Amino acid sequence: MQRISRQFLAVVFVLVFSATALPHEYWLEPETFFPAVGEKINIRMYLGEGLKKEEERPYQAEKTVFLNQFFAKISSPAKNNQNGSMPFYSYTHGGQSGNHMFALERNWSYVTLEPAKFEDYLREDGIEYIIAERAKLGEANKDGRERYSRFLKTLIQVGNKRDDTFKMKSGLRLDITPLENPYSKKVGENLIFQISFDGKPLVGRTVFADNRDGQYLSKVRIVTDANGRVTVKLSRKGVWLVRLVMMQRCESDCGESDWESFWGSLSFGVR
Repeated sequence: MQRISRQFLAVVFVLVFSATALPHEYWLEPETFFPAVGEKINIRMYLGEGLKKEEERPYQAEKTVFLNQFFAKISSPAKNNQNGSMPFYSYTHGGQSGNHMFALERNWSYVTLEPAKFEDYLREDGIEYIIAERAKLGEANKDGRERYSRFLKTLIQVGNKRDDTFKMKSGLRLDITPLENPYSKKVGENLIFQISFDGKPLVGRTVFADNRDGQYLSKVRIVTDANGRVTVKLSRKGVWLVRLVMMQRCESDCGESDWESFWGSLSFGVR
């Protein structure tokens, strides 16, 4: 049998869903990442795991801190959204072609998990450093009491013209920024992403890159380098989702939560 390196197995593997896995990822996904100029664009928000859609979620005004649209170096609030609407957001852009980016911040939600389930979740989402911190604090056998918020982005290519909208500052506390335009890339090429929190590079943190190409689902697990960057090989066409969870001790306005987590994602298409 051909020997496969441990490093390879740790980096890339086909996503397998267990019967006990609970969907907990949110992401924004347009019906097409490549609309024509003047075409109506429907952006949907999904709940699932690794780009496997489990449930579509509506726009919730009470959970939305902001939803901004970015185009041609201009940022503006997305307008005319109705509470409870699905798709999450719809609009028609009749202007010139280029990147359109949307950035969403959702406010705090709260959860408590028993110790074993909390530890399983920390391992699954690449935040094992909290396991070590809980042990250091003598809390390994304590329920995991957490508040969490979400920071979601999607990047769309309208028409054929490319621009620099992809690298505009989104205002999100946890941000994933491609350093080159994803729509300038072809299958098999690499794309570097800058991961930042509070405007500073996140070093040594686990990032996942999910892909859905038809019925094929895969994910890659990568760790940010000394500059807070990760390199993703765009190995297949289809939908791509770069995501991570960052967690820290909650120190102010925490209620009953001991920990606070920040869930970030960026979706885009490759063809």
